[in-house]
Amino acid sequence: MTIFKWIISIAIAFAVGKLISKAKLPAILGWLITGIIVGSYAFSLISDELINTEWYQTLIHILECAVGIMIGTELVWRKIKSYGKALMITTLTQSLGTFALVSLVFGIVFYVSGVPVYLAFIFGGIALATAPAPALSIVNEFKTKGSVTKPLIPMAALDDIVGVAVFLR
Repeated sequence: MTIFKWIISIAIAFAVGKLISKAKLPAILGWLITGIIVGSYAFSLISDELINTEWYQTLIHILECAVGIMIGTELVWRKIKSYGKALMITTLTQSLGTFALVSLVFGIVFYVSGVPVYLAFIFGGIALATAPAPALSIVNEFKTKGSVTKPLIPMAALDDIVGVAVFLR
């Protein structure tokens, strides 16, 4: 039954993504909204029981590796060098800026609501790791090309490196 719910959730996500695309918005927005709705905090179509199964965790790890390989093929130092210092500066400022802003906002909210403030840094790290993903999805979906969109994939890879460095600290 849990596999059936998972398949239904994927189908709903694709349908909502297509619907959102018709409104000239990126499909990833529909996928994210669907994930929130079908997840364990709303309608629980994707339950914690499913998320904690061994086969689901294995599938997630395989998909993470696939995305890592796809990004890794774009992480060619010659390309990064050709984009110049601007790529490094942009990556560091958007990565660390995202981390700092999200950590600060959640830190204030958590302090006011009595939640341990150190959790704000976890949320900042999550935001840091996901920051370029929606932009990449939009660039791929709308097949944009140009001087701004070309360095996005190497920026995503470098962003993940910054994320790892922040988490190691």
